[in-house]
Amino acid sequence: MTSRSCSGSSTIDFPVNQQSSHMPQLEELRERIRVLEEDRNCLLDSCSELRASHDTLMEAIGTANQKQVQAEMLSMELEQVFSSCADAMWVVRNDKTVVRANGAMLSLLGKSAEDVIGHLCSNLLVEASLCIEKNCPLKSPHPTISTKEYDVSRSLSSQEQQHFIVTAAPLVTLDGTPGIVTQFKDITDRKQAEAALAKANIALARMARLDSLTQLANRRSFDETIDHEWRRLAREKQELALVLCDIDCFKQYNDTYGHLAGDDCLRRVAKVLGDGIKRAGDLVCRYGGEEFIFLLPNTPLEGATRFAERVRRAVEALALPHNTSRAASVVTLSLGVAAQIPRADGSLDILLKAADDALYQAKESGRNCVVAC
Repeated sequence: MTSRSCSGSSTIDFPVNQQSSHMPQLEELRERIRVLEEDRNCLLDSCSELRASHDTLMEAIGTANQKQVQAEMLSMELEQVFSSCADAMWVVRNDKTVVRANGAMLSLLGKSAEDVIGHLCSNLLVEASLCIEKNCPLKSPHPTISTKEYDVSRSLSSQEQQHFIVTAAPLVTLDGTPGIVTQFKDITDRKQAEAALAKANIALARMARLDSLTQLANRRSFDETIDHEWRRLAREKQELALVLCDIDCFKQYNDTYGHLAGDDCLRRVAKVLGDGIKRAGDLVCRYGGEEFIFLLPNTPLEGATRFAERVRRAVEALALPHNTSRAASVVTLSLGVAAQIPRADGSLDILLKAADDALYQAKESGRNCVVAC
């Protein structure tokens, strides 16, 4: 029996018994082909996965390279900032070893990089008179938790003070160990400006309470002081005395000798009045024009009267010529004295009026005298 193709073309005819003998081999070949096709498909899938992994890896490498370049650029920028900073800066490990220092810090210490890097910061700062143990951030129980700021100053060879504000912040050093970065900002100019401002404010406050011509306390100072003393002495039930005085015939003095001479007369009389003050609590003020007033706490009327007489004689002893005075041929004072124990519910105007009335009586009595009431 023979086999033929469907197309009618010639084929090799095998005997039926021979064709049957090759069937197992064909099945085996078909199975091997199927397995190989499955392996081929698995390899194609693995290749696709490898290709995707390769693409992902290359993208990750690109990103990492980009970040590395950015990190290097940032490191270079930070290095430039650190090196070019006008303020002194350095990096110190927690074991107090200096690992970096900029030029300003080297200049501040007066040392080279070899003398600073790798050395203990405490030794360097003590030598430079810049170490304050109690403020040292490295002595804190938790030196890496927060930023610390404090002031430090040192004396220069010129005997002047140099002031710094020190800022220390936590930092991980390049070798991975914890430490701090410290900035020493020179604030000497600011401190000097603050001191000058404080001095100016004191001077302004003093000027606000002084009479510019006589340099005695002014009316404002008197008003503030007498109010305080009135309340204090009311509590203590002690006497408060006032001595109100007036340069005799001062208008005639100005008309005769001129206003410049009049100003000089006021200054010289004021000097005598100021020198008459011996106790810390006493006060003399220019009350207005040619009038002056003494505030004498804890002073009875008799004591204030004796004080007023000493002042009168001291001014007369100046012997300043006053040819047009109706009281004497020299500059003299008329003085009115009053004293009382202040009361919390009383008015100091009564005491002021009593002193003014006594002064009026002194003038009416011929001037150059003391009247107490």
